[in-house]
Amino acid sequence: MGSAPPLLASPPEITVRPYSVGDEEGVLTLLREVLGAGRAFDRSVAFWRWKHFETPFGPSLLLVAVNERIVGLRAFMRWRFCHGGRTLTAVRAVDTATHPEFRRFGVFTRLTRLAVEHARSEGVDLIFNTPNPISRAGYLKMGWTYVGKPRLLVRILRPLRLARSLAGGRVADGDGPALRAPIAPVQALVSGGLDLEGLLREDGRLAGGRLRTPRTTAFLQWRYGAASGLPYHACWRGVPTPAAATVLRPNRRRGLREVVLCELLIRPGMVDEAVALLHDVADAVDADYLVAHAARRTLQAQALIRAGFIPLPGMGPALTVRPLSPAASEAAATRLSAWHLSLGDLEVF
Repeated sequence: MGSAPPLLASPPEITVRPYSVGDEEGVLTLLREVLGAGRAFDRSVAFWRWKHFETPFGPSLLLVAVNERIVGLRAFMRWRFCHGGRTLTAVRAVDTATHPEFRRFGVFTRLTRLAVEHARSEGVDLIFNTPNPISRAGYLKMGWTYVGKPRLLVRILRPLRLARSLAGGRVADGDGPALRAPIAPVQALVSGGLDLEGLLREDGRLAGGRLRTPRTTAFLQWRYGAASGLPYHACWRGVPTPAAATVLRPNRRRGLREVVLCELLIRPGMVDEAVALLHDVADAVDADYLVAHAARRTLQAQALIRAGFIPLPGMGPALTVRPLSPAASEAAATRLSAWHLSLGDLEVF
């Protein structure tokens, strides 16, 4: 085992400034050293650029702490939400890292507070993220509100393997979930000649005044078609305008074969088609279970329950929010019932 880094005897001289292009190598070195490899991705140059500079919402708000080298990073990723007839600008508090030698000097707090000031001065409406239990306490001290855990729903496909894993038994490791037709590469959905915009326009009407990421073909292409190192797939029913479509990602979790349903898009009145689509997916994957999220009392939740999904109480990522404008407060952003998220909004980042 390696020894712990030496503690500095006195507070170091640290400069906080905006990120510049020349910082890329130093920032990635810091992230790899502090955070290690991501669960579902590597911390590559391609992933960094996709996440922070190629999004349809604009380049991230990035600050670095410097002491001869980069010793701290604070990243606010741009996002947007629709609420009723208006758009709220948002940032997502994501990558944050402090070099072990420079901890306990308030680097995280200083970077975060300055980033919040920058966001507020730009007119950003709200900050949101899904911190782990350790970092959540720090956010709450700085003014974030714990909103709750968006409810996960699961359809169990291999109950014996799942039960053995939950009981602490060994589950034979192997390849990830196998996918068969009608599941196709996600590019077949986002650039395959389908009337995807028609489906997205109709599906957007289902938000019911809740906060929801505006979905366009450009957004889906970035989020799922261009995601570096992440294998997304799609399945749909109906052409040229699909009645329902889903975007999914095969994954391994604790030795189990998981399929994450990142999006479930439905045209109003097409719940039966959505249910049939979910059955198609269950029949076409060699996996232990499917997992999804849908806000309560939505068409998505109705379709998932009818297709055999059951709720997992208390599981899933913890959503925290910091409203910065009256518009965010009016949207009740600190209440879980005000949100209409997908698992694709919550995973990976």
